[in-house]
Parts: sequence; C-alpha cells; structure tokens
Amino acid sequence: MCAGKSRGLCLLTALFLLISMPVAARITAEVDRTDIAMGETLRLTLTADAGERPDQISLEQLEIDFEILQRSSSTSARLIGGEQNITRTLEIELSPLREGILTIPAFNTGGRRTTPTAIKVSPEPEYALAEELVTFEATVDHTEVYVQAQVILTITLQQAINLDSRAVSDVDIPDTYQEALEQKSFQRRSGGRLWQVTELRYALFPQKSGDLLVPAIAFSGRELLPGRSLLGARLGRRIAIKSDPISIRVKPVPATFPGEVWLPAQQLTLTSRWSTAPEQLNTGDSTTRTLEITAQGLQGSQLPPVTSLGGTSGIKGLRFYPDKETIEQREIPLGLEGYRLQSEALVSSEAGNWTLPERTIPWWNTKTDTLEFARLPEERIRVIDLLALEGTSISGIPALPSPSEDTTVNARLWQISAASGWLLAALLGYLLWFRRQNAKVTTTHGQTAINAQKIQHLMSVRQACSTNDPIAARLAVLAWGLNRFNDSSPNTLNEIADRVGGELAEELRAIDTLLFSKESTRSWRGALLFKLLKNYDDRPASKDVTELRLYPTA
Repeated sequence: MCAGKSRGLCLLTALFLLISMPVAARITAEVDRTDIAMGETLRLTLTADAGERPDQISLEQLEIDFEILQRSSSTSARLIGGEQNITRTLEIELSPLREGILTIPAFNTGGRRTTPTAIKVSPEPEYALAEELVTFEATVDHTEVYVQAQVILTITLQQAINLDSRAVSDVDIPDTYQEALEQKSFQRRSGGRLWQVTELRYALFPQKSGDLLVPAIAFSGRELLPGRSLLGARLGRRIAIKSDPISIRVKPVPATFPGEVWLPAQQLTLTSRWSTAPEQLNTGDSTTRTLEITAQGLQGSQLPPVTSLGGTSGIKGLRFYPDKETIEQREIPLGLEGYRLQSEALVSSEAGNWTLPERTIPWWNTKTDTLEFARLPEERIRVIDLLALEGTSISGIPALPSPSEDTTVNARLWQISAASGWLLAALLGYLLWFRRQNAKVTTTHGQTAINAQKIQHLMSVRQACSTNDPIAARLAVLAWGLNRFNDSSPNTLNEIADRVGGELAEELRAIDTLLFSKESTRSWRGALLFKLLKNYDDRPASKDVTELRLYPTA
C-alpha cells in the first residue's frame, strides 16, 4: 500500500508500467481442408495484426510434414471504433509428404501462439474406370438441417485432361437463400494421373421447413487436344455431365426455443469491450462500449440487434451517444460467419456507481442439437470526481503543434503518446492538489470543481485532436459543449456550431460531414479544431452557469 508522499511515486510508477505494456498481437492459423489424400494440396492462411508480419514467421517446423509449393501475402486495413486496424495475411499452398495424421504446428508472434491443427492424410485414391478422365458431382455436408441453418453445397469438377469452354449451370433452389463462397482449386495424383480439381461452394439457407430438392446441375466443356491447327487450338470431343439431384429434410424451429429470433448456429459468442475501463472514469470522461455478436453458420443479417446502453433508461449522471452499427459476414473454412457490432459512447457528468445488467441471447447449437445461451455478465461503471487540476487556468494548456505533411508518424505511437501525455497531466495535477491540501491552501470548492471539469473536457479534446481521430473528437466536443452551454444542453455538433459560430462552427460541421459521408478519416487533422476551441473557451461563459447538467437519453 502507498501512503503519504510515496503515493505520488506509486502512481507515477504504475503509470509508466501501463505505458510500457506492449500492444497484444492476434495471430490465427486456418486451413481450407483438414481431410485430404496423398497427392492433394491444401491452403494454410496465417493472419496477424498489431503490426506483426506473418511473412517473417519461421516455417521450418511446417516443412517436416509438408512440402511448400507456393506462398503469397496481402495487407488490409479497416476502421473500427475510430481506430485503424491493419491485418496482414500469408497464404501457403502445401502438399503432404506422407500418410497419417500430420500436424500444422503452432506459430508464435507478439507473445501470442496459434493452435496446432491436425490434418488427416489418406492414401492416394484409385478410380475403377481408367478411361474416365472427367468427373462431375454435387454433394452437401448435411441432408437434414433446421430451417434457416447453413448447408454447404459443393460442386466438384475433376479433370485429367485439358478442357476448354468449361461451363456450369446456375444453382437455382426454390425457397432458399444462397451465398457463393470462394472457389477452390488444387491438384491430386491418382491412378498414375495428375488431376486438376475445381470446387464451387455455396452456403445455402433454407427458408421453409419440409423437403428441399437440390436439382441436377449440368457441366459442359470441350476437350483441348495437344498441338495447334491452322485455326488455333485443336478441340476434341464435347463433354456434358449432370450431377444427381439431392434431397434435404428441413426441420422447423423447435417448440422449446425461447428466443424471439431463431439462431441455428455452429457456434455463437457475445463479447464486450471498452475504449476506457468503466471502473476508472472521472467526471466528464467519455468511453465507448462495443458489443459484438459472432455466429458461425449464420449470415450477418440473421443476427439480432444488441441492446444499446441507451436502452438502459433512468441512469442519472450518464449520457449515451450511439455510433454507427456494423453488420457483415466473412468466409471461414466451415462456410459463413456473421457478426454484428454496436458501439455507443458514454459520457459521465457526476460521480457514482452504476451496474449494467447481464445480457443473454438464446441460440440453437446445430452440432449438438441443443439449446444454449450466450451470456455477457453485468458490468460496473464507477465515476469519481477528480479535482486534479485545482486552480489551474484553462489558458495554461499548450496548443497542439501544426502537423507537417512531410512527417509520417505511426498512428499507434501517436495514440500511445497522446494517452501517455493525458495520464501524466492528470497525475501531475493530482500531485499538485495533494501538496496544496497538505499546505491547507483554501479555495472555493464549487468554483474549483467547475475549473477542473473545464480543464478535463478541453484535455479530452486535445487528446482526440492529437491522434487525428474525428470520432473521438466528436464525442469530446459534445462533452465540452454540455459543460460550456449547460443552459441549453446541446446534443449534436450542429447545435454547438450554432452557438459558437465563425470558423469553429465550420470545423465542427466538417467533422459530421466527414464521418457521415463515409470519407477517409485519415485526411482529417485535429490541430485546427483544438486551436479554435481553445481560443473560444478562453472567453467568459454565461454568468448564470453554476453547475454542469447532463440528462440521459430516453
């Protein structure tokens, strides 16, 4: 325990430990197939974020059981909660060196480790008809499913000869929603021949219970003979094949299912994360809570909306600002995985303790054919009244330096630097207050609280502007406006812009235009906004302002 003067040293030590903590990296290893035969190939995909480079990971252990045929890498960026998330992937085509149960080993990076994957390798297949040089068939992974549950339809073309003008008829199944998945191509050696295998895959979602028929699907092509004629490629016989029809039994929703939205999934999770820990808030602080529901075997559109914080009414002292909702789906080895993100900012106006209730979502596990619940435990919010900057003038906050277009700074380092500066300022403010308390310097408590809140709101704006984050800046300006114009309680940037006018109003409206017109946030610079807002805040507020008032949304 820290006591007396040593308390400041303890806080400073804890602060630097927090700053020096490394950003946790996420790395995953996925294969497109886990059951193959000798002579076939499979694809391994390594995915990493937080600045990790999967293309630099050692593959020596992988080469014990597999031959690496080829590899390719790619990079993608996505904006989540105002923060740019960069993901890098490495795709590797592998061929097994022996039969049996082989292992894709674990890979390490950033202190994280992937899970090893077992690959079953069967003997090389043999075909009864040696003269059969082209095969075509359609299969499904389940012939009995629940309504709206996923069925994977796989159309497989195998060719031991070169083909031209290949064509597959459209897949048209009544009362079924279908989503085309990524086409797979690989080679296999069988019967002394090298076969080129092409798989067309579809995720099917039956919309009615009863018997569902997948009709015959047709393939046509022309054999491409060796050599060339005067007219070009030499074409041989025409090949036409049809697959067999497939019957699927679609079961209705179980009568025992208690949920309002039917969710037949292979796996479903509900998670919550905060931009700032809700137990460590000060009056005037803002934090963003993001709820994510993820389901394997469902589309994103099938997932229900997650109740927002604003739905928790009657919480005095807290105000909620909903952000845009994200509904998407991605392809995984087992088909589709849908996810739904709902973010909402929370701004605190007074000290206290609150509890957000537990959230549960019922879903049906299609693997075990049982009812399950995704649970999000209750979460506590604790807000303290920090008079850390007692008696400090708002004009004492330094302005942001003008950004240089020729200087490239890593976005994550900017964020860490800005957060570190804010924390250091708060800590130094606390130490100043502690010393003055010991010296029994008397001040007017009410005016001190107002000054501290003004300082804290303006520093929140400064933090957001320093990282060029328009979403965080919007929330910080809203909190600032509620403190500055508590007589009118502005709810939007437009309302604040109407009050301040001039160049500051134009900059505030530009933020909303930038966010809601889906333009790139990387083109926004926060230095001008902070300069204008700080200059405006130096003006005297209305004389009848005596307290900060915030009202929760309905």
